[in-house]
Amino acid sequence: MHTRRLTTIELGINDEQVAVSDHIAYFWETDEQFKDAIGFLEIGLRGKDSCVLFGHRDANDKVLSVLESRGFDLKQLEHQGRIRMLGGKTSGQDMLSEIAEWFKQAVAAGAPLIRLLGNIGWGHPDWPGESDTLEFEARVTAACKTFPCIVLCMYDVSQLSGRIIHGAYETHPLTICGNVLRENPHCVPIDTFLTGLRASKATA
Repeated sequence: MHTRRLTTIELGINDEQVAVSDHIAYFWETDEQFKDAIGFLEIGLRGKDSCVLFGHRDANDKVLSVLESRGFDLKQLEHQGRIRMLGGKTSGQDMLSEIAEWFKQAVAAGAPLIRLLGNIGWGHPDWPGESDTLEFEARVTAACKTFPCIVLCMYDVSQLSGRIIHGAYETHPLTICGNVLRENPHCVPIDTFLTGLRASKATA
């Protein structure tokens, strides 16, 4: 488990609070649970945080439609640099570099916190494969330590294979399942996870 800062930030889901630089897996099964997670971005946009959507186009559009239905002027927020959409068909390392660059820009522009919602959509043709994305997830945990950020990765339970669920538990220090926030005892050191991932790719 990484060292957690004492400062806590409101998550926007069931009034939960988390430490700065936390990386959270959010498992959702219903449309209502999906919409609940958008509160994570809402609370940042109503304050002064910079918010990032990270997923393929369909996934990002689904989140944006919820924000629009709740009265947010997305064009204005994007013009102000308060919300940004990232993602596309690329490698895990390229994804991480793209996010880190935006985080640097947001901090330089004065954002007190960056909230990243990773609504990935596993198995989508416009997204890297399982191994590449799981490597990305592991490296995000390390990257979180270097920025004032919170990363919430959404997992649609109906689309998950056993391998992805296993990888999600091993790469996230915190989980939300059934809208209950928990410390994750199954999270493993990043180097250990990456070594195991490389070994499984070599034998595949």
